[in-house]
Amino acid sequence: MNPQCILIHYHEIGLKGDNRSWFEKKFINNIETQLVNLPYTKVQLKAARILVFGIDSNQYVQYQERLKNVMGLKHAYLMSIVKLNENDINKEVQKQISNLNFKTFRISTKRQDKNFHLTSPELNQLIGANVVETTAKNVNLGNPDLNIIIELVNGEAYIGYKKISGYGGLPIGTGEKALSLISSGIDSPVASFLLLKRGVKIDYVHFHSVPSTSKQSINNVRKILSQLSKYQIECNLYNIPLLEIQQKIMENSIDKYWVILFRKAMYAISKLLADKLGINALITGENIGQVASQTISNIRAASDSIDIPVLRPLAGMNKEEIVNIAIEIETYDISIEPYEDCCSFFVPPHPSTSANVETIRKIEKTLNLDDLYHQLISNVTVESISFYE
Repeated sequence: MNPQCILIHYHEIGLKGDNRSWFEKKFINNIETQLVNLPYTKVQLKAARILVFGIDSNQYVQYQERLKNVMGLKHAYLMSIVKLNENDINKEVQKQISNLNFKTFRISTKRQDKNFHLTSPELNQLIGANVVETTAKNVNLGNPDLNIIIELVNGEAYIGYKKISGYGGLPIGTGEKALSLISSGIDSPVASFLLLKRGVKIDYVHFHSVPSTSKQSINNVRKILSQLSKYQIECNLYNIPLLEIQQKIMENSIDKYWVILFRKAMYAISKLLADKLGINALITGENIGQVASQTISNIRAASDSIDIPVLRPLAGMNKEEIVNIAIEIETYDISIEPYEDCCSFFVPPHPSTSANVETIRKIEKTLNLDDLYHQLISNVTVESISFYE
């Protein structure tokens, strides 16, 4: 039996020019981290490909589940390794297809090793003709039942058809760090996932109103992060009680501005926490016009006084697009479980949809909340959530 490996193609790393080697090292490190407790001997870079050697092909499904979570991975294949000659390549292809049920096929060759005497189209034709002869199956270049991949790299041929599709993007840890304002709803987990795809390593802050609300939102967030943590292996969660601040806001301001002032408080506290953690950006799941607090005017009024970038990857998406991603990343079913949100629990009958920035600033000054903000940050605690625990 020929030795086997997993051959991985990365996504945007190939566009990084002089910095590419740094991204490749991060990518390889993330692959090794994901493969913890699975057998392999080494992960090696060869000609813009990452090769995982010494695997157990009987555990292919487990490799598939782990590797698809490595941000930066475009696709990967379970490959057999043979000598770089057409006879050995043909024998391996015939062996792999012998027990497969398919009607149409194609051969897809990539020739990195230009010393091989056949071009990619020539090898495709040669191997494809042999498959037709032995199976009487038809070639279909557009939408085949079976796509046999052949890669010619540094004097060896890698052959396989079992494909692992990844999310692409950039490796976790290449895009600095951000702090996500996470609720147990649908949107903020999706927003976090989209920034994970950009290589951003994320810590999370969750605001709650216990004991006026139940602890269900906290429990749901933990379950959501147990899903999101599989992309960066582990993450930190900061749970912050907002109730005392909310009560002061409700006692001293007009009810139509409550939610905007709640959000303003969350932004201010999150900015202080980000400063404490050395983090340079916040992430929110805000989506323009989805609810009253997420009009452009209200978003401006809620966040105008913080001097830190706020990343809003969902701003222009519709709800169906967001839900589809939530289903894909397995947070949707958790997000629709019953819970009491710290803001929606106190929503007034007629919230403002176009708050004036100056009006909100004046109200905020009368509330004198800064001491409460700093008190919360000085006493904040963290819990670590790890996917493989």
